Amino acid sequence: AVMIWQPYVVAFAMVGVFYAALLAFRQANLRRLMAFAVVSHTSLIVIGLFTLHPAGLQGALLLAVNFGLAITVMLMMIGYVYRRAGTTNLDRLGGLFDRVPFIAIAFLIGGLALLGMPGTPGFDAVHLVLEASIEAFGALPTIATALGNVAAAGFLLWAFQRAFLAPRPRDLPARRIARTGAMEYFVGGATLLVLLVAGFYPEPWLQLTDTATQALAAYFQHD
Repeated sequence: AVMIWQPYVVAFAMVGVFYAALLAFRQANLRRLMAFAVVSHTSLIVIGLFTLHPAGLQGALLLAVNFGLAITVMLMMIGYVYRRAGTTNLDRLGGLFDRVPFIAIAFLIGGLALLGMPGTPGFDAVHLVLEASIEAFGALPTIATALGNVAAAGFLLWAFQRAFLAPRPRDLPARRIARTGAMEYFVGGATLLVLLVAGFYPEPWLQLTDTATQALAAYFQHD
């Protein structure tokens, strides 16, 4: 059944990468934008799984780890923004970098991790998925997947610019933005540390899944 449905599932996943990215660009709320980010990037995991290739399976599992950590960081920072600004609407935010640089930088690192920035698990994971995709589906679908991943991360960087770097709208009432607290530094910093350690040392994660992914890929190739 997997082999029968493979091309259809992969086609839907590739469409999902682009469609969710386009919907995200239309969002004016950070939380809604993150919801579509999850949909878009989960599609990349599906593509990796359905390559039925050892590298693709390993890449998909590592992507799941990367997305889990990166999205945790970003949602945490969005919560911190809401606590200070009372909203997550992009048209009512701006200029936050000056007051809460740690929150801004953590949000940016999370977005770059979704893109596959070197130093995060996403770098090795995306490489493995695209490598397997070339072997399983050819060059054109793989290029489309890579471009979709870039587009999906692009809207997160666009949101970062609007929320943290753009000037605060002049028509908004003045609001005191509290500095980052000690507990916020600790919790956010600990999650970032796990993300970066997993990125610089992905070998333990890959070794942990190597035997299972090799056996699973061999089963489908034999079948």
